Amino acid sequence: MTQIPSSHPFRPELAILRSGIAAGSALRRGVVVLGNFDGFHRGHQFLIRSARRIAADGRAVGVMSVEPHPRQVFCPEAAPFRLALPEQKHRTARRIGLDYLFEPVFDRAFAGMTPCAFIDEVLCRRLGVSHVVVGADFHFGAQRAGTTRTLAQECTARGIGVTVLPLQGGFSSTAARQAILAGDMRQARRCLGRPWEGVLDAGRLAPDQIRPPAGRYLVRTQRSAQAGPVRLDADGRILSPDSLPRRIEFLDRHD
Repeated sequence: MTQIPSSHPFRPELAILRSGIAAGSALRRGVVVLGNFDGFHRGHQFLIRSARRIAADGRAVGVMSVEPHPRQVFCPEAAPFRLALPEQKHRTARRIGLDYLFEPVFDRAFAGMTPCAFIDEVLCRRLGVSHVVVGADFHFGAQRAGTTRTLAQECTARGIGVTVLPLQGGFSSTAARQAILAGDMRQARRCLGRPWEGVLDAGRLAPDQIRPPAGRYLVRTQRSAQAGPVRLDADGRILSPDSLPRRIEFLDRHD
């Protein structure tokens, strides 16, 4: 399971925000972590733990994660790649105790904002943050022109603190995807910090979710701690001797 300390007590429930944080809200002047957050892998968890330490004085801690994923906008014909669907992202954000999840609509207008416009419109006006946490490979703004150096310079000029953290030992969404596409569910678990969870839709893996190769797998459900075998067909259908709930955890390949 994801191991991140629970959030500050003034927010008993996760706030999922589409437009921004209202003026006067206790969530403003908080610490926000920026990124795609597909899968909430161990690198993401490291960023969030660091944000917690920065916000130890009682500020809110939030994550910004756009929907749909940018790749779905720019490469709509690409093969399914998402580690987690929005419902899973929301559930993980609740479980780890974030104060808010800012989930603006990602479209070509949003993507076309210059780096400075992003800082002024999103970080300052919509969220009113006091501090930003990002990984060393973070880019933002039109054509990904904004770098961590841009972010630090422009945010500092606006009175916003910035923390840029080093990448963590290959723990990335890309590494987790590569492991799943290879059927290496143990490596995927190492990247994510927990087993990868597939979502079923009418007996098949959800169409927007990444798909492991066909074969036999050991899986576990939330209603049972005991693992059992299933067969995944090339079309995403899951065949099992037992009825399966909507969500299943892939533990290992079992060919």
